[in-house]
Amino acid sequence: MSMNTDTAKRYFELMDDPDTGTEQVLKLYADNAIVRSPRKGTIRGKEDIEAFYDANADFFTGGQHVMEAFHEDGNVVICEGTLDGETVEGRTFEGIGLVDIMRFDDDGKIEEFRAYLDYSAILTEVQENPPSFRDDIPTPEQ
Repeated sequence: MSMNTDTAKRYFELMDDPDTGTEQVLKLYADNAIVRSPRKGTIRGKEDIEAFYDANADFFTGGQHVMEAFHEDGNVVICEGTLDGETVEGRTFEGIGLVDIMRFDDDGKIEEFRAYLDYSAILTEVQENPPSFRDDIPTPEQ
């Protein structure tokens, strides 16, 4: 197993540890990193990535990744698994499919993180009239 796969595994350990702060996760990222999220689009640089993780912490009160496989090709690690969790409203969900693709720089830092998470399954399970998580799409009238 390579350093990059070890770092990918460490990422999920940190994300699942309730005592971990955002700053510990950010140490895994390169300074000029990019995160591509189905919920927020493209996030560039550590400052905006930090704000993104803080916002996620406000939405998900708890979560556990069940990682099934890590596939490495060059400087890319593809991470497959599922997510169990709970939202701030106390609604729980289980087995939500995810694939995260991490591209690493020569120093073993994440320079690009692409998240593919089935948010529609979370929102369908969470509430009948889900909010929009994209800033540019208006929320349906309640």
